[in-house]
Amino acid sequence: MERSSAMHAPPVTLRAPREIEQIARAARTAADAIREAMSACREGGTTGEVAARAAHSFESAGAAGLFRGYRQGNSPPFPADVCVSVNEEVVHGVPGRRVLCAGDAVSIDVGIKVDGWCADMAASVVVPGSASGCPERVRRIEFMIGTARAMIRLAAARAAPGVRWSVIARELEHSAYGAGFGIVTEYVGHGIGRDLHEPPKVPCYETGFDGDDFVLREGMVLAVEPILTFARTPMAGRHAVDSQGLPAWRTPVRLLADGWTVATADDSPAVHEERLLAITAGGCRVLADV
Repeated sequence: MERSSAMHAPPVTLRAPREIEQIARAARTAADAIREAMSACREGGTTGEVAARAAHSFESAGAAGLFRGYRQGNSPPFPADVCVSVNEEVVHGVPGRRVLCAGDAVSIDVGIKVDGWCADMAASVVVPGSASGCPERVRRIEFMIGTARAMIRLAAARAAPGVRWSVIARELEHSAYGAGFGIVTEYVGHGIGRDLHEPPKVPCYETGFDGDDFVLREGMVLAVEPILTFARTPMAGRHAVDSQGLPAWRTPVRLLADGWTVATADDSPAVHEERLLAITAGGCRVLADV
């Protein structure tokens, strides 16, 4: 195990191949749980049932959930094992009695630990069925999910030792803009290993990011997680910035009363995809997919 100074950021732990295999094992368990949860995304089902399906899957595999009891800032402890966000809910959706309808966009986020190694993955799906009166909306959500997944594939294709993350982030930002979607800038990816959230911060945008840039090195393991929305300022050009120096076409968000669920300010749909990427001598490896 070796530490890398990521520009001026906190040191980043570089993982040995055997350690990456342990993280990959946890990632596969998380991916299995997400697939199980996706199968529970049915018309008339509830977000609580979706979360229960995921938790049963990873607990049966010997993994421990990391979300229940998690604290962030002044928020209360997170009350569930899995985040399930629906439609306008961007991240950290608290599962419960909300009933799913055909055409809903459902994002499932799983964080687990297996034998001391963490995995954090998310994926989105459209609830199947006859979404009356809104086939175009469903097609656009499906395209948005595909765009987010394509962004992860692009990151994996570009990632290699010696590449600055900002170069990749710029391409990801352009991909989201070119597809016609807004981005959420409040939440970014991160390193992962023994802890769920480790340095560095890993944004899927470059414009106005106030964190440190870093150079990829063999042994880094990163959670890459684009969050896309329908909401975008129509007249904002690709390089336009707002008063904070961030992309003018980013999506404003709001925190709901439960202290955890984050939603788009205008209630437009959002999707969230997250995969773990390990930097190898020859490029990059996606540790598990959904």
